[in-house]
Amino acid sequence: MSVEIIGKKQIAEHISSRIACPEDEARKILEETIRSIREELTGGKKVHLDNFATLVAGNGKGDVHDDALIEKIVQKTSVTRERAAAAYQAALESIRDHLLKGVEVQLTDFATLSVGERKAKIIRDPKSGQKMIAPSKKVLQFAAAAPLVREVNNQAISFIPSQDMQDRLAKMKTATILLLVPEYDFFVKTIEYHFNRAGWKVEVATGSREAFDKLERGNTYLILLDAGMFGAQEICERVKCKRDTSLIPLILMYPKGTDTKRPDRFRICGDEQVIQPFEVKNLLTLAETELARSSEEEAIFKQEVTFQLPTEDESIDKANEMAKKLFEASGLTEKDQVALCAAFREALGNAAQHGNKHRRDKPLEVLYLLDNEKITVAVTDSGQGFDHQRYLDQGKQGNVLAAARESHKAGKLGGLGIMLMLKCVDKLEYNDKGNVITLTKYIRKAAG
Repeated sequence: MSVEIIGKKQIAEHISSRIACPEDEARKILEETIRSIREELTGGKKVHLDNFATLVAGNGKGDVHDDALIEKIVQKTSVTRERAAAAYQAALESIRDHLLKGVEVQLTDFATLSVGERKAKIIRDPKSGQKMIAPSKKVLQFAAAAPLVREVNNQAISFIPSQDMQDRLAKMKTATILLLVPEYDFFVKTIEYHFNRAGWKVEVATGSREAFDKLERGNTYLILLDAGMFGAQEICERVKCKRDTSLIPLILMYPKGTDTKRPDRFRICGDEQVIQPFEVKNLLTLAETELARSSEEEAIFKQEVTFQLPTEDESIDKANEMAKKLFEASGLTEKDQVALCAAFREALGNAAQHGNKHRRDKPLEVLYLLDNEKITVAVTDSGQGFDHQRYLDQGKQGNVLAAARESHKAGKLGGLGIMLMLKCVDKLEYNDKGNVITLTKYIRKAAG
C-alpha cells in the first residue's frame, strides 16, 4: 500500500510559510518543540497538546500544557514569546492537518504518527452478554522511535486524542473511491465533483490494467464501475474473487433499460447497482450506506461473492468452475473441496432442471460466503419450489432409494440428489418456498 509521508522538513516549511520566518529558524523552533515534549515525558509528566492529544509515559505524574512548552522554546531559542507561540501552533496545525488527510508524519528519533482504522469486530455486551458488532473507527496511531523508548525506560507511551481531534477523526474520509469508467465518459466529472464535495478522494481509471494497479496500492474503500466499460466483468471477478478485495463495496452503473435480474450470460455481481439516468446525490447516499454495511460485515465474513447466470449449459459450467476456484482458495481440505463441489454441482443442476425447467430466460443466482469457520453457499432458482421437507426427511432416514423409484415412475423429482448432498455437506437447508437451497461446509484442518 502506498502512503504519503512527510517529515520535519515539510513541517518546518509550513511553519516558515505560516508565520513568515526563515526556514532555519522554523526548523530550530520545531526541534526545540519536540525536545521539550521529550524532556517532559522523560520526567514523567502528562503532556497536553491543545486540540490535539495528551502524551504520557507510564502512569504520569503532573501535567504540562502548551504555555509551559512555549516558555521552554523561548528560553532555548531566544525568539519572542509571540513568535514562539505562533510557530508552536503552526507545527501542531501542520501535523494535525496532514494526519487528517491520511498522511503519515515521521518525526525522526521521536515518533511516527498516522491515522489507522480499527476494523469492525464482534464483541459481547457487558450487561446483556449478547454478541454485537462494534463498528469500524478511525484511530490515531503513535509509534515511538527507539531513542524515545530508551529515554522513558521502555515504559508504554499513551497517545490520547483530544475530544476535538476525536470529533475530526470521526468525520475523516481518508479512503479513496475508485471510479472506473470508459475513457470518454463525460458524466464522470459530475460524479467526481459531488463525491469530492462530500469529502471523498476520487481516483479515476479508464481501463482494467490501470484499475488493477490502483487496487494493488490499497486504500480503496469503494468502487463505482460502469458496467458498459470494456473489461468490466474481468474487474468484477478480480475484486470479488480475491480475498483481499472481496469485501470492498462494488456498485455497478448499468445503462438505461438494463434488467439486472435477468443476466444474458454468466456474470459476477456487484453489491449494489444503479441504472442510468440516476441522481448523483442518490448514488452518494447509496455509497455511504454500502460503506457502513461492509464495515460491519468485515467483522463476520472473509469473502462474499454473488454470481448470476441464465439457465444454459455454458453458464452453468462457468458457475461450477467459479465455485471450484473459490472452494480451492477457502482453506478446505482437498477431500472436502471435492465433496462440496459435488454438492454444489447437484444443487445447481437441480435448480436448473427442476426449478427453472431448463428455460434460458429463468435466472439462477449463487451467493458464496466464507467466514473463519465455514463456507455457506446459497443457490436460488426462479421456480415455484417443491415439498422439500419430505425429501430431506427421507434422505436423513436413508430410505430415499425406494421413494426415488416411486417418484421416477410418476415422473417426479426423485430425491437421490438430496441424499448425495446430505452426505457431502454438514448442513443442507431450504427456504420455506423451496426455491433456495443453502449448503454449509465447516473448514477442518488437514490431518498431520
